[in-house]
Amino acid sequence: MSSEGALVTRQKETTLDKIRKYYLKGEDSVTLTEKQELTRVHIYKAWNLMINYHSKEQAMQVMMTAAFDGEGCSRATAYRFVSDAMSIFGNIFQNIKEAKRYLIEEDLKRLQQRAIKSGDGALELNVIKQMIKIGGFDKDTDPKFNPKKLESNTYILKMHPSVLAAIDKMATGSAFDFNDMPTEDIDYTEVDEESSDWSLETEKDEE
Repeated sequence: MSSEGALVTRQKETTLDKIRKYYLKGEDSVTLTEKQELTRVHIYKAWNLMINYHSKEQAMQVMMTAAFDGEGCSRATAYRFVSDAMSIFGNIFQNIKEAKRYLIEEDLKRLQQRAIKSGDGALELNVIKQMIKIGGFDKDTDPKFNPKKLESNTYILKMHPSVLAAIDKMATGSAFDFNDMPTEDIDYTEVDEESSDWSLETEKDEE
């Protein structure tokens, strides 16, 4: 079949897609209708309830009451708001710390904007300090970094008598190059630190 006559179907962007884009790429990346903006606010409120120690069921009950938005909503609608909140922001109950950090960062951004508009440099500087602290930029967060590896260490090598004899035979009184010794490759098995420590302790016990 010729590609010229083929129909290309594109999936329509849903309200949830637009709201997700709103948070991922910023509010300027998408235009929400008045109804979609109201839905976004309700989803945000559902998420806010859950990160403030409400279970999914408790969050739904709050949203169903008149205290929520002055009217409340049906259980089905409340369930959809809660589900959409978890779809957009993730599983709140597994990422509660990250969720709370996100809320604090959002509040700090709004406070920073007010500080910039009012020309309050001291407040803006304080907000930046809080952002650095919350983001962990004031700490070394690299899990692979081990400062002990940079320390000077003394290693004691225990060699077989035949190796010592070979060194004595080749010694010239100056620096000794181990790479210049006649050697042969042998099979070996890599072990982790725990296994290595265990083997050393075993050798000591046997001695």
